[in-house]
Amino acid sequence: MSPVRVLPDSVVNLISAGEVVDRPASVVKELVENALDAGASSIRVELEQGGRKSVIVRDDGCGMNRHDLLLAIQRHATSKIASEKDLESISTLGFRGEALPSIAAVSHFTIVTCDGDEAWKMDVDGGVISEVRPAARTRGTTVTVRNLFYNQPARKKFLRSRATELGWVERFVTGCALARTDVEFTLLHDGKILFTLGKNETVPGRLISRYGLSPDSRFMSASGETGGTSVTVVWFPGSMWNRRTHQYVLVNGRLVQTGLLYGTLDSALAGPAGYPLLYCGVTVPGELVDVNVHPSKREVKFRKPSMVLDVLKSALAGVLDQGRTAYGAEIKQVSGRPESTRLNGGEYDGRLFETAMEIRSSFPDYGHSRRSAEDLPVVQVGKAYLVTSTDRGIVLIDQHAAHERILYEIILESMEGSRGSQVLLLPENVELDSEEIRFVEEYARVLEGTGFEFHLEGNRLVLTAVPQGMLHGIEALREIIRSLRNPGSEAMPAHKHVAAAAACAGAVKFGDSLAPAEARHLVDMLFSTDDPFHCPHGRPTLLELTYEELDRKFGR
Repeated sequence: MSPVRVLPDSVVNLISAGEVVDRPASVVKELVENALDAGASSIRVELEQGGRKSVIVRDDGCGMNRHDLLLAIQRHATSKIASEKDLESISTLGFRGEALPSIAAVSHFTIVTCDGDEAWKMDVDGGVISEVRPAARTRGTTVTVRNLFYNQPARKKFLRSRATELGWVERFVTGCALARTDVEFTLLHDGKILFTLGKNETVPGRLISRYGLSPDSRFMSASGETGGTSVTVVWFPGSMWNRRTHQYVLVNGRLVQTGLLYGTLDSALAGPAGYPLLYCGVTVPGELVDVNVHPSKREVKFRKPSMVLDVLKSALAGVLDQGRTAYGAEIKQVSGRPESTRLNGGEYDGRLFETAMEIRSSFPDYGHSRRSAEDLPVVQVGKAYLVTSTDRGIVLIDQHAAHERILYEIILESMEGSRGSQVLLLPENVELDSEEIRFVEEYARVLEGTGFEFHLEGNRLVLTAVPQGMLHGIEALREIIRSLRNPGSEAMPAHKHVAAAAACAGAVKFGDSLAPAEARHLVDMLFSTDDPFHCPHGRPTLLELTYEELDRKFGR
């Protein structure tokens, strides 16, 4: 083995730089955070080729004098902390004193800064200062980083396409803009302005501006607070993507990656249909969060994670409740009991309506602005969708997904003992193979808790009762068995998995005709559920098309 040796500073600097800087977005992150810590009210980020060729960050912060400038590129030189105690409650975005030296070690680096009295320019190539001289600049700092990783070709080849690198920068700058709505942010790429977010916008306003949404785009927001920890969630249910790229979780103003919070957000608002545009801002007392987990400061560790989760769940409950109430108040409701009609070719005896009344009674805040059916009917189109309106526009409802959500919550209530089963007039029979029988026997208690009542006669299952509101009992049982066979079924608690599968199979289908009264009651029931916007598997139940969007499409 080779003898132990002390590495030269040049090698140490390159190793340390690798922990802090791994792509252009890392450079932007460190420079923008420095600008915010310096009290900037305006930050301008300019990129060439996704930042691969150059990154320029300009700010109007406090700037530096010559002495501080020379110290700033020395490793672990910082103005933000002075002792061990300061690490216990960090209030700034930066504090390690590694950003500028790390960036300067792997690029052609130029900084021009002015503290209001004097301006200086410094050039650094690969970590070595080449020149320091007087310059002309107003108060603030401009940092130019060219040819990132020019002296580390092995790392440079791992950079992605300009579009990918640009996407990471856009995400970070957007996150900063959501954290600091009092600061103006501008992002340019190859000389073109991608977006400018002005000062003093609200978080929803900034998301609308950033993503080019309609000014009246529907969003929900709610907050929760306990013991000095607060959470604010802003959710745009109509804007979905297949990745979390457009979800922003910030802790004390810092954009972070945290599986703890993302898991809870996903369970409430995401699903197979995608991930919605959202902002989740968490404020935690400095002593209850550790941001010194990694040099990149992308991760944090909570000292009381259960408390943070409780506050987040409280905020999410408020978001969903606000959304249900907002839509429920606008949807034209129907009053009165329907006449006997037909559903799926079978006799409809009003049970759907009675179930709606039961659910509505459990939501005392629902239905304050009830309107009669004569105001506007709910119309079924294509034997698949229900169409109605609000004061804002047209609402399209997926009848199957909507009925899934309704049945899912009814079934879960049955499991909690608050609902019973509906007895079938004539029992239904089905032949099962040996493996299906094994699943039925294994999950018999869960199935019975769901509202199914049955017994086995050899290979035959005799079904005598189903959960209230269910239309396809045997089909629902087969769907439950099929889904339990799926290797991924363990990801959801057994009772919820059974409830979701049963709801999917027992709901009205595409192609099922609904009478006008049935369609109205289905909509009425949907807006009495805990989450009227998603089916149990996360797919959206409805879409809204505003009158403004219609006007644009018709060229008005």
